[in-house]
Amino acid sequence: MSVCRPRPRALPAPMAKKRRTLIIKIGAAGDVLRTTPLLHKLSGDAVTWVTGRTALPLLAGNPRIARALTPGGFSRINGEKFDWVINFDESAAACRIASAARAPRKTGARLDRGKPVYCESSAPWFDMSLISRHGIPAADKLKYRARKSYQDYLFEACGFKFAGEEYFLPTAPAGALAPLVAVEKRAGPKWPLKHWPGYCNLTALFRKNHINFFILRQRKNLRDYISDIGRCTLLVSGDTLAMHLALALRKSAVAIFNCTSPWEIYGYGRLSKVVNPGLAGMFYSRRAFDGKGTHVAPQTVLRAVLKAAARTP
Repeated sequence: MSVCRPRPRALPAPMAKKRRTLIIKIGAAGDVLRTTPLLHKLSGDAVTWVTGRTALPLLAGNPRIARALTPGGFSRINGEKFDWVINFDESAAACRIASAARAPRKTGARLDRGKPVYCESSAPWFDMSLISRHGIPAADKLKYRARKSYQDYLFEACGFKFAGEEYFLPTAPAGALAPLVAVEKRAGPKWPLKHWPGYCNLTALFRKNHINFFILRQRKNLRDYISDIGRCTLLVSGDTLAMHLALALRKSAVAIFNCTSPWEIYGYGRLSKVVNPGLAGMFYSRRAFDGKGTHVAPQTVLRAVLKAAARTP
């Protein structure tokens, strides 16, 4: 008589180990935000992101990020081993962290014998930076001639191809109830030429043309500022955090470029760029407007706003 034996239970397939990836982007909040498209290519990774305290709200709640830490927070876990370190930040603090982090693969900038260096795959970007091996004057010339977006350089350095992946902001895009233009007059102190002197005349033209608008103001926290931009259908600003937030929230935007690269910003079909005709002479200059240089005319910005508003759903 045959004996019926139970079939041996199949063993479960071993779970694939998640790649532990460290991203370092500490600088300006807008630069942190425009680095988030890379997360679309790292969906299976356990990502730790080191950033500045002011940028933490941009990463909080992001399902693609396991941990978001400040440099001080990273110092408490220094010694952990990662599989990949990505540092697209030229600052000394970022390079120190990239150098100290334990990982067999490192992309971007780090320290070597106390001096900043960068890998060859990231050279097309860092050759145009403050740590360029060619020196700053040559770096600025390279940057002026460059025509790729920041995301193109970032993705290529990491072995990917940028195909229009969106910013990754956990905040849901807000829909405005009526056509409403938000105006951000302010810019940080680093680039005085970002402070376009034409905003007062522009808002006067808005009133004359019955354009509904409001001026963005200082908020106690970044979340409230994001909510303010979420109210608008179209944003007008310089090359600032507000522009990046509008793009992340899927808003139309008109941005004025007085001294920084308009080609470096990928607009996702929603950004209209108004470029100062004297950009070549003001490119990455630290001086302020003195009344002698060229200016973008308010009427030029108004035309860009009306054109962008006409194609905004």
